[in-house]
Amino acid sequence: GHFLCGYLCGLPIKSYQANDSGIPCVEFYPTLDGNFAGRELEEQEICAMSVVAMSGSVAEVLQFGEAKGGSSDLIELNGLFSRTKDFMGAQKQQDMTRWGAYTAYNIISSNEDKFDRLVAAFKSKKSVTECIAAIEASN
Repeated sequence: GHFLCGYLCGLPIKSYQANDSGIPCVEFYPTLDGNFAGRELEEQEICAMSVVAMSGSVAEVLQFGEAKGGSSDLIELNGLFSRTKDFMGAQKQQDMTRWGAYTAYNIISSNEDKFDRLVAAFKSKKSVTECIAAIEASN
């Protein structure tokens, strides 16, 4: 879910590693120029990262009926909330997290064919470029 949602939200993908079952760990450049360290984040960046953070759990629920992972994604997202340019209170953070989960669900469920091709690419340990080509391939 992370790779597909991040890519479709416009986040450049730096790398990924897939284990033998095809479950990837994806690393993004959070901005197009890759400059992320130590600066405040714009709302648009937080929106995209909310979708990506929630997409792993959403994909697990869609594939397996339950989500076992995701706590580390929520911890990382919480850290990103503290770096926003404009203060985000607890209610806005909860709303953004819910919105991220809802948006991730919509992206994954409306792109099942792309998701399936991407999972096959992960299982074959394809490169980032080949994974993107799998997403972009027409049916």
